[in-house]
Amino acid sequence: KHSCWKMKLQNEKTLGHSMSQSSNISKAGSPPSTTAPVSALSRTSVTPSNQDICRICHCEGDDESPLITPCHCTGSLHFVHQSCLQQWIKSSDTRRCELCQYEFVMETKLKPLRKWEKLQMTASERRKIMCSVTFHVIAITCVVWSLYVLIDRTAEEIKQGQVTGILEWPFWTKLVVVAVGFTGGLLFMYVQCKVYLQLWKRLKAYNRVVYVQNCPETSKKNVLEKSAFTE
Repeated sequence: KHSCWKMKLQNEKTLGHSMSQSSNISKAGSPPSTTAPVSALSRTSVTPSNQDICRICHCEGDDESPLITPCHCTGSLHFVHQSCLQQWIKSSDTRRCELCQYEFVMETKLKPLRKWEKLQMTASERRKIMCSVTFHVIAITCVVWSLYVLIDRTAEEIKQGQVTGILEWPFWTKLVVVAVGFTGGLLFMYVQCKVYLQLWKRLKAYNRVVYVQNCPETSKKNVLEKSAFTE
């Protein structure tokens, strides 16, 4: 601790000595060559950058990833990278700007099936999907087996009724149960198919390649502004 304190005192002394020397030099009059870099540095630090940047990653465009103008947004939200916008469209599954609600002009192509990527999901979402699929398979198996047994027994009673000419009340009860079970099974399959269809749409949206085009109005405006600036 004593050694650290001594080093601190020495640093303070040297700093004070250097500051006194700099003040003396400034009083005596410094050459213009020493003050020019300081003023230039202050100007560059204060002056804001006029370069166009991507509104998602806040980086400038280059030859490999140029900036595009896909919507009617202006100002700092005017430009965006093609790759950044593609990733945003994949994750949000929408084709409109979230600010100006302009529908993007784009071309979509699906990747080959061998190049499809897995849908990005959390561990809890994957567990829920696995449990849901397992439950649905078991439920469908039970419903199909129950309907098979009821239909088989109902067919036997119909044969017995043809022999005796009388259909007893258990037959009608089983027939109602079969109809209710079949209707419930259809509704269950319809609801679950809608859920899996949404999941399939998400997977397709994630594995499609989207090429967003420039907004026609903004691209014309940019061309006019550039031509006026060059003139």
